[in-house]
Amino acid sequence: MKLFKEVIKTNMKMIVFYVLIGITINFLNLYAVTYYQKILDAFQFKTLTIMPLVIYGILLIISTILGYIENYPEQQVKNKLYLDFKLQSLKKMKTIDYLEYQKIGTGKLSQKVEDGATASRDIMVDFWLKLLRWLIPTAFFSLFFIYRVKKEYVLFVFLGYVLVVIISNVLLKRLYKLKEKILLNQEFLNKHLIRGFMELVVFRTNKKYDTEIKVTKEGIKNIVDGKTKIKLVHEIFFSAFSLIVNILQIVVLGYAVFKSNLSVGAVVTVISLLGKAYEPIAIFNVEYVDYKLNKVTVKKYIEFLDLKDDESLNEGLILKKVIGNIEFKNVTYAYNSEKTILNKLSFKIKANSSVALVGESGSGKSTIIKLIMGLIKYDQGNILIDEQELSKINLGLFYDNVTYVSQEAPIFDGTLRENLVFDKDVDDEKIVNVLKLVCLDKFYEKLENGLDTELGEKGIRMSGGERQRVALARLFFDDSKIIILDEATSAMDNITEKAVMENILKELKAKTLIVIAHRLETIKDVDNIYVLLDGAIKEQGKYAELLAQNGYFTKLYKSAK
Repeated sequence: MKLFKEVIKTNMKMIVFYVLIGITINFLNLYAVTYYQKILDAFQFKTLTIMPLVIYGILLIISTILGYIENYPEQQVKNKLYLDFKLQSLKKMKTIDYLEYQKIGTGKLSQKVEDGATASRDIMVDFWLKLLRWLIPTAFFSLFFIYRVKKEYVLFVFLGYVLVVIISNVLLKRLYKLKEKILLNQEFLNKHLIRGFMELVVFRTNKKYDTEIKVTKEGIKNIVDGKTKIKLVHEIFFSAFSLIVNILQIVVLGYAVFKSNLSVGAVVTVISLLGKAYEPIAIFNVEYVDYKLNKVTVKKYIEFLDLKDDESLNEGLILKKVIGNIEFKNVTYAYNSEKTILNKLSFKIKANSSVALVGESGSGKSTIIKLIMGLIKYDQGNILIDEQELSKINLGLFYDNVTYVSQEAPIFDGTLRENLVFDKDVDDEKIVNVLKLVCLDKFYEKLENGLDTELGEKGIRMSGGERQRVALARLFFDDSKIIILDEATSAMDNITEKAVMENILKELKAKTLIVIAHRLETIKDVDNIYVLLDGAIKEQGKYAELLAQNGYFTKLYKSAK
């Protein structure tokens, strides 16, 4: 399985260390039991010397020290595996096909990743590694040391194994069904919790929380009842297991008294080792149920990781130098190959020019942007970037020359400086000058720590317009030749929006600028405007020219007033 191979390869050294130290501890603990036998026998026959006591003590001390040391690889393996399994989802996001991504809800995806990473770790740590470092070594060493004492007793152990397997198969089928039902109830509960967290405004204003709380309470009851039943089934299983072990211990004790000439130390050793020999198979049966359930969860996670990738992110023609010319030639695009969004669309955007795309919702503006960004693939026609076919270009390297700013204006948890220049080394004076260009100078002057002021998660300390202006300020520190602004000034007031756009058009005139705007007055200084209607260009020209035509653009202009 590719998911496990990659993560195991990354953590192989620590995993091997963790397994070996576990095997060593098990061996020392069981080996110490045999020395306990020697001490008892020597004491019984009054031949006890200091050496067995010393060796027994050394074995216990080494085992104790290793038990402490074991905590390091245990925590390293458990936490690193969990986080590395999570990391696989982020790697997938880097390459996933955009249309596949659109089909997945954020809440559902985050839950799938969380459950998948947890289940993958549990399969590795609680099943396979437990099997390798504890269950198999404990059973093997126990049988080996029992065989050394009295080989006939190994037969008793195997007979007990048969009984344990028969009983466990009956009980664990019931246990599996209960746990499977709990898993479904947990998914149901998580779904309602997550949407309750994410949709506060909608749920509160529509008074839906009472219903959600009622449904969630029912889900909680089902989970609690299910886990109670599981506990009872667990106890039946372990009670039956304990009964088998106790019976075998009585049989062995009786055999030793009436049919064997074993010493007291040998009898005590065999009885101690019997419990150790049976414990692994009991635990294995329970862990195997969890393993099967975790496989179901991991399968869902792997289905996400196996979604189609966008191959053009890592393959294709490398543009050595992007100038910024863009041309559409008879481009057709249909959403899901059904609804036609663009139909034989043709237009040109010259390098170092500014262009605006306007039109009603659904006219094709955003589709054009997504096509230029390579997020979606056109069905027919040609899209040329500096006369090179976009579908043949390496998008991963092309993105080094394209900057996209949306109306969401993402602000991350960090300082104002970090949000503006990321990890670049830029003089404070230059940064402050840029803040003036986007009308953030007054905002900056009020900050207690200036450029080093923390903005909070998602820019919680800022208004929507301020967040957008921070996002736009990044453009002045960017080397991209193509800049796309998708409603990037929608949260600003008219005066601020006009001033910011004027400065962008003036200062970034050496770049290809594509703007989608709702308020048409903000684009009156662009070089060309394409007016879209039903995926086709209805009109084109400069702002004043289009208004003078008194056509569709004028209609849009008046409706926006």
